[in-house]
Amino acid sequence: MRSSFADDDLVLCVLTYLPDFQCLASTILTSKSVYNIFQQHPRSIIRSVAYNLVGPALPQALRFVRCRNAQQYSKPVGELLGEDNIQRNPVLSSEEITGLVAISSSIQELECVFSRRMKDRRYATSQLSSAESTRFQRAMYRLCLFSIVYGLTAYKSAPEANSNIILAVREARKLRKGFFGNFPTPELREIQRVGEFLRGILARTNARPPLDDPEPSHISTLTSSMIYHAPDTALKVYEGVYDWIHDLYNIAIPFFEDFITEPLVSVLLDRNEPRLLPVGHKHLILDEVIGEHDRCSQCQSDSVQGLDLWGPNNWRYHWSMRGTRVLLIVNSLKGNLSRNHAYEGHFSSVVERAPTEQLIAGLFECKIPAYDTWNKEDWLCRQCLETFIHDHLHVWYLNQKVKGGHLIPDNCFYGYNCTTQAEKYVHAKELNHLCEPTKGYDNL
Repeated sequence: MRSSFADDDLVLCVLTYLPDFQCLASTILTSKSVYNIFQQHPRSIIRSVAYNLVGPALPQALRFVRCRNAQQYSKPVGELLGEDNIQRNPVLSSEEITGLVAISSSIQELECVFSRRMKDRRYATSQLSSAESTRFQRAMYRLCLFSIVYGLTAYKSAPEANSNIILAVREARKLRKGFFGNFPTPELREIQRVGEFLRGILARTNARPPLDDPEPSHISTLTSSMIYHAPDTALKVYEGVYDWIHDLYNIAIPFFEDFITEPLVSVLLDRNEPRLLPVGHKHLILDEVIGEHDRCSQCQSDSVQGLDLWGPNNWRYHWSMRGTRVLLIVNSLKGNLSRNHAYEGHFSSVVERAPTEQLIAGLFECKIPAYDTWNKEDWLCRQCLETFIHDHLHVWYLNQKVKGGHLIPDNCFYGYNCTTQAEKYVHAKELNHLCEPTKGYDNL
C-alpha cells in the first residue's frame, strides 16, 4: 500500500467496482489505509456496490425492501414509497443492505431457472442478456412488492379484515388493481409474463402439462396462493425443499384466488388490451430463445419441443417434490416390483440417497440392448424419458444391490411380473424378481 500504484483515487475506484458486500467487507479489512478511504466515502461506495449486486433493477429492489421494512401493508399505490426513492434517499442502512442481499439472491436464482426453462435449456446459469435480465428482475421485484403489500403478510397484519370478508375482499381487489394500474402496458405485460412463469414452474413441479397448456383450475388456485404467500418462495418449491401449502391453512380462499390474474387483467381490459397476447408475442422479456424448436432425440415428436425437453442439465428437477419423490420413483418400477415387500424398504433408502441426476445417469450405464442407440446426452421428451426410466430402474437397483455386497438369489421364472411377490413375503425374499420374465405374459 506504500506504492504509488495504490493512490487514494485508485483504491476508491476499486472499492466502487466490488461485486457484493461480502467482498467489500473483506477488502476494507485488508489494511487501515483502505478502511480510511472507505470511511471518507461510505455512502457512495455502498451505493455503487448495491448497484453492482442488484444491477439496473436496484430502484425496484430497494423499493421492495423499504416498503417491507416500513410495513406499508394494504396501502393505496399512491401512499407507497416510489421507485424514485433511491434518488430522494440514497443512503442505505445496514438493514436495507441485508434485505437487498437476501432478495437479490433469490431473484438471481429464479432468473437462472427462468433462463433454463424459457431461453436456453443447455445451461444451469442465466444466459439472459443485460436487457433481458433487467426486464425479468424489474418485473420480479415489482411482483414481490405486490405480494408483500397485498398478500399473506398484509393479511396476517390485519386480522380484523375477517370481520366482514366480502367488504375486505372487495377493498383488497380495489387496492391490487390500483397497484397494477400504475404501470405502462408493456411493463404490465412483463409482470404478467413473470406471473405465468411462476405458475408454470409450480405446474411442472406437480408433473402437470407443459407451460403453454391450459392450467387445471386447482393448479391455478394453488399458484395464486403461492404468489400470495411470496413469489421468491417459488424457488424453494421448485427445488423441492419447501411445502408452502401449510402456510395457507385458515386463510379464506377469496383473499388469494386470482391474486394476480384478476386485477392485472382488469387493468388491461380497461385499456382495451387483450387478456393475453397472441402466441407470436409470448417472449415479452426475451429477445431470443435458443433451441425453441428442437425435437426429442428419439421420438422426434411435434407435440413436445425445445424447452420442454429433458437432459443432463435438468434431470434433477424430474422428481422435484421432496415429499413425493421416492413414491414416484417406486411407482416407476416395472411389473409388480412396487408391491414387493422384500424390496420396498431397501429400495426406498437407496433412492433417497441417490440425487436424481446421479440416478438417471446411472440408468444409462446399465442400458439394455433395446436402447443401444440412446445416449446420456440425448434431449428427450417426458414420455421417452419416463419410458427409459421404467425399463431400466430395476436393472439399476439390481446393480446397486450387487455393488452393496448383497447375495442375489436365483431368478423367479415370472420376473418383475410375478404376482406372488406381492402376496407372499417368503417368496419375494427367496427369489430375485429384478429380472426379465421367462414364463407368463410379456412385460406390459
